[in-house]
Amino acid sequence: MLFGNKLFTSYERLWSYLFLLVLLVGCLSACSHKTLIMENKNKALELSKDIALLSPEIPFTEAKQTSQTLMETSEDLAKEYRMASPPRYHNLLVHMGLRKRGLCCHWAEDLHVKLRQLSINSLKFDWLVAKQGRFLEHSSIVIYPANLTWKEGIVFDPWRTSGVPFWTAVNGDKYPWQPHPLNGQWNILRCK
Repeated sequence: MLFGNKLFTSYERLWSYLFLLVLLVGCLSACSHKTLIMENKNKALELSKDIALLSPEIPFTEAKQTSQTLMETSEDLAKEYRMASPPRYHNLLVHMGLRKRGLCCHWAEDLHVKLRQLSINSLKFDWLVAKQGRFLEHSSIVIYPANLTWKEGIVFDPWRTSGVPFWTAVNGDKYPWQPHPLNGQWNILRCK
């Protein structure tokens, strides 16, 4: 028996238990991190396929590049914003000055900046807003084929899941989306 020996004092026994607990937590964390990486890869592939299915004009390489950018940027922003859950609670933290960024409009702004850096011809990216100027206004981005309208696209909105990538078809979403009135005027369109 490991602890049946009288040489172990209660103090040594306590430290042994703590060591085993730390070891166990470390192993579980490593396993869950590997699972999270696999989940993100699967989600990125799923999003790539969904983007490519929007139009036969979209090369899979461009869909994949867009998907990878969205996934990586979402993960980076969730860490940078130190996202709290649920997202409305995080908004409260921002308005109280306890977090600098992380409102839905920050997500839209920062994701859109990254997407505009891509050299992609088959897709367009715009900033959408729902219920503008009213209580519970919401912002997000839309990915859509260059040969179609934004209404045929995919809303990408990790804010609503506290930083976890989330996307859905524009026409199947619960929000009444419209293009932001300043869409295209990227030098002045900012989250206030």
